[in-house]
Amino acid sequence: MRKHVEPMGNPGVGALSWRDMPPPTLLLVDDDRFVRHLLKDAIQESGLEVRMLEASDGREGLEVAAREQPALMLLDLFMPRCSGLEVLAHIKQSSPDTRVLIISSMDADPVVQQALSAGAVGFVGKPFHPLEISLAIRQALAH
Repeated sequence: MRKHVEPMGNPGVGALSWRDMPPPTLLLVDDDRFVRHLLKDAIQESGLEVRMLEASDGREGLEVAAREQPALMLLDLFMPRCSGLEVLAHIKQSSPDTRVLIISSMDADPVVQQALSAGAVGFVGKPFHPLEISLAIRQALAH
């Protein structure tokens, strides 16, 4: 049985609000530097308060994710060295709290459906509109 404990002193004094929390960390994993640049610009212009990290392939994405524990990973599916599906499977096992949003030009590809079935929280097709990215990130972080 859980007990409710009232804080001593003034309510709210010393308590953390959501405004005091550090911004969520986003990890952009795509082998195309230009796409990462477009994603960063779209996120910055949207007014989202986030900390952004980058990785240029799946293997680097796994290394950064293990070290930084991002709240959300924006993940391309088709990359050298380690595919997006491999990254997704590893993240779902090692960091189940990290949400994964798929960013891919292959929107009709069965691999996208496979990624969503494997635990990705959403999909945005390339090319994307900045508002589409902003909305998808907001939804993924609220998921």
